[in-house]
Amino acid sequence: MTEALPDFLKLGAGDWSAVSTELVLVFSGTLLLLLDAFARAARASFPHIALLALGFALFAGGADPGLYFAGAIEISNLTRYAEVVALGAALLAIMGSAALMAADKRDHGELYGLLLFAVAGVTLMVKGSDLLISFLGLELFSLSLYVLAAWYRDIPASVEAGMKYFLTGALASAFLLYGIAIVYGRLGTTRLDKIAALHDMSYPASFDTFLTIGILAIVGALGFKIALVPFHSWAPDVYQGMTTPAVTFLSTAPKAGAVIVLVRVLHAVFPTGLGEPWRPLLAILAALSVLFGNVVALAQKDVKRMLAYSGIAQMGYVAIGLAAFSDAALEGILVFLAGYLITNAAAFLTVGVLSNGEKSAHHLDDLRGLGRQRPVAALVLSLAMVSLTGIPPTVGFLGKLLVFRAAVEADLIWLALVGVFGSIISVGYYLRVVYVLWMQEPNAEVRLPEEDMLSGVAHILAALGMLFLGLFPQQLLEWTKRAAEALPLGR
Repeated sequence: MTEALPDFLKLGAGDWSAVSTELVLVFSGTLLLLLDAFARAARASFPHIALLALGFALFAGGADPGLYFAGAIEISNLTRYAEVVALGAALLAIMGSAALMAADKRDHGELYGLLLFAVAGVTLMVKGSDLLISFLGLELFSLSLYVLAAWYRDIPASVEAGMKYFLTGALASAFLLYGIAIVYGRLGTTRLDKIAALHDMSYPASFDTFLTIGILAIVGALGFKIALVPFHSWAPDVYQGMTTPAVTFLSTAPKAGAVIVLVRVLHAVFPTGLGEPWRPLLAILAALSVLFGNVVALAQKDVKRMLAYSGIAQMGYVAIGLAAFSDAALEGILVFLAGYLITNAAAFLTVGVLSNGEKSAHHLDDLRGLGRQRPVAALVLSLAMVSLTGIPPTVGFLGKLLVFRAAVEADLIWLALVGVFGSIISVGYYLRVVYVLWMQEPNAEVRLPEEDMLSGVAHILAALGMLFLGLFPQQLLEWTKRAAEALPLGR
């Protein structure tokens, strides 16, 4: 008599539809690798193939909300939101830096293939209703970005970036797997929905020593991916040595994915709301990140390092929402992440074209007077600095406003004040970039790369996004509200 197949092997059309986005991305990435090996003359078309793949992947992800692969994969408005964020980050990264890669003859198929693999990793990580699936997704995008971090093997800073990111990333992965193992050992499952169903267990997570250690390990590993203090040390050197398309993606989509996974894990373990000591712990991490990131960024002379410390502070604002841990806080986090994606991508892409090229350092002094030579790119960079500061009417202001309001509603007024104080500090280095661009004499030593259509379109899209979403946020607010309803917090 033939034995029945286990549930996880009983796959239907709906299961494959749930991972159709990842299948399209992985297939397209593999195709680019093969084309680079057997049709190198077609390299000029690689960015366009990658962009087409992102478009197909966007429309492929149409599975109905629910659980798939025997409950290991979840599709919801929240996972769809994360998909669009990851695909949008890759879109801007490729459009805004294809010409820079071609100028250095580094536009290999591997570059675009690895970027597509990284996008697939982020989307799979967020879809994982099982912690092991999230771990596999995290490893997929991490392995891709380890290689991209050292893309310029003849530049010491790039090799150093790749090595540091690999070593610290491997440590974070070990912590994540260790935390998952402890959770499984204590609860007997790694499925988030089953963990949430055990919230009335006789040993609550807030008082179980071993489970607490496991959750701390998971929080630390995901904290590394979003560069929260004290898990931030890798970010400045990696950002400085990484090539523009890779750092544009790394600084946005993986952080958004890790934040959403962290929210899902905390919700599964604490479905009725955060208690002691978790809310104070997240609040302390948020305050340290906001203050440390903004203060240290003031002293930076390299623009990429400045943006790295800025990213630490920006994730501190996200952690304020995590500490509040409410429906309003999740909506604020999602709005903030959308705005941060567009704004940070615009900053890195414009810094890339307002420089001596990928192989040179990106000193702040090199931006002197470039507003007169490249007014469009300089204007977009200035707008990005204003949005990162949180000045209306940009989308950066909207995200901060919603996160700070959620903190006040959660009786974390002191934390909201820390966030406001950090934003005031950030004026010193964000608006300094604007001053250098428009108010100082040009630096004759800077040889700017040639302008191209793709990067110009990327800059315009980013600028419109920063302004349009700030002036007319209704559609974004409705979208994030629907996404947040998939994960009701604190109730």
